[in-house]
Amino acid sequence: MTGIEFKSSPEFSLGMEIELQLLNPHTLELVDGILPLLAQKPEIPCIQPEFKQASVEISSQVCRNIHELEANILANLCYLKAKCQNLGMNICAAGTHPFCNHFTPVTPIPRYLAQHTASGYIADIMTTFALQIHVGMPSGDVAVDIMGKLKPYLPILLALSASSPFWWGHDTGFASYRRCFLSSFRTYGSPPSFPTWQDFSDFFITAQHAGMFEIIRDIHWDLRPQPDLGTLEIRIMDAQPTVKESIMLAAFVHSLVLYLHNYPQGTQTGFLLSPLPWWMEKENFFRASRWGLDANYIEDQEGNSRPMRSIVKDILDAIGMTADTLGERPYLHLLEQRLDTGASYIRQRRVFESTGSLKAVVASLVKELAEELTISPYYLAYIPK
Repeated sequence: MTGIEFKSSPEFSLGMEIELQLLNPHTLELVDGILPLLAQKPEIPCIQPEFKQASVEISSQVCRNIHELEANILANLCYLKAKCQNLGMNICAAGTHPFCNHFTPVTPIPRYLAQHTASGYIADIMTTFALQIHVGMPSGDVAVDIMGKLKPYLPILLALSASSPFWWGHDTGFASYRRCFLSSFRTYGSPPSFPTWQDFSDFFITAQHAGMFEIIRDIHWDLRPQPDLGTLEIRIMDAQPTVKESIMLAAFVHSLVLYLHNYPQGTQTGFLLSPLPWWMEKENFFRASRWGLDANYIEDQEGNSRPMRSIVKDILDAIGMTADTLGERPYLHLLEQRLDTGASYIRQRRVFESTGSLKAVVASLVKELAEELTISPYYLAYIPK
């Protein structure tokens, strides 16, 4: 078998993709606006179509550090918002739109049309929005090694990012219904573990021959290597209503990846989550999706559980020194504070409980993002030309 080349990128660089909702500014319904948006400015690489026409993705440049990433994402969002306003649209971000109860059309790109044909009805109702973080890897072997070490932390990231309690006008009882819904697709979910890059390469070539995938991007696992970009992509997180929350999660992921990379050399010591049997792993995903930060996480093979918030605090303590070297400690402080003030799924429910209106919930999401998107001179250098 011929192997797949992994094109290394700047070591432990950062990148981010955010899927946003395109809205009618008056009704706050989803609007199928990606085609006119792309027609208005088709050559800007930071603005990309997504599976559904009511969604748009922004992507960052390759960033050297968390501060550069924050500036780039803010600039791109300011640019996108201005373009959307010119077309009579608004934007917000969350894992789902709280009251959309109709099919939204697929973006007419051959790859998306083929996915729609293969997936059937579940693709018709798939209107979800994600946050994806890329971390640059020096080699494919390092990428799959970190991939295996990160798997026990995926339910933690899901709970921290949960922002999809509502679906088709109903409170689902889940903190992240998005992840629950996506688990019905055959290409989504927790990834297998691979000892080496060659093992992953052999797997993909065999799966490709079997007609499971055509390209790497057809793999929608919660974690996947991106050999063309030279990154490990963390995909489990719901889209976040604010840039601040997205950057907090990026800092957490970045510090955690370096902590896990350095741990075997003895340069890092402290708290470490270990792989679990598949049925325990599956249960942790369910608990994080269902109860978010109020879940109990199974942390060992004897079945002992602890509150999710307690696990998060242990992780934050463990990665603190790494965060200091990366200049990310202030973002981790903000993340720790949010354990008490409430993640997005909690805030959305509070709005609904006080107003009885899902439109008010969407209005709160629009407001949270809009309050951040004021361009200062610092961000002007990062606006796409």
